Amino acid sequence: MDETLSKRDQRDKRQADHKRNDFSALVRAHIRERDGERCVLCGRPGREVHHIIPRAHGGLGTADNGICLDAGCHHQAHRSKQVAKQLLRYRERVLLPLYGIRADEYVWLDPLMDGTCRCGGQVADGACDKMCGLKLLNRREESRG
Repeated sequence: MDETLSKRDQRDKRQADHKRNDFSALVRAHIRERDGERCVLCGRPGREVHHIIPRAHGGLGTADNGICLDAGCHHQAHRSKQVAKQLLRYRERVLLPLYGIRADEYVWLDPLMDGTCRCGGQVADGACDKMCGLKLLNRREESRG
């Protein structure tokens, strides 16, 4: 049997890979609560959750990579390199210190079903043993956010 994928199967695989880094409902709710449902750029009411590091560039659907934006700023975030750089600086200056992580780490809010990290490592003491950067946010830390 030929192991090459049809064009349709290739497209379906790309879409599935693209969606794996979407924000879960839990993470979206956390980001909206953390940001007070206000746009972090202009301060107006904003409920749209945006990936600071785009999924296409490996950005995960994690709390440290998401922010609330209003519709206008969200549009600009996708089209302006200057706004994208501003959001990266916001992540470095505000979000990383808030969660107590480095730029190469990420905060995972969703429960891990079997204690296995997304990279395949085992999670112990709130971090991945393969040192992929996973940091589990416990309830005490979540209340700061």
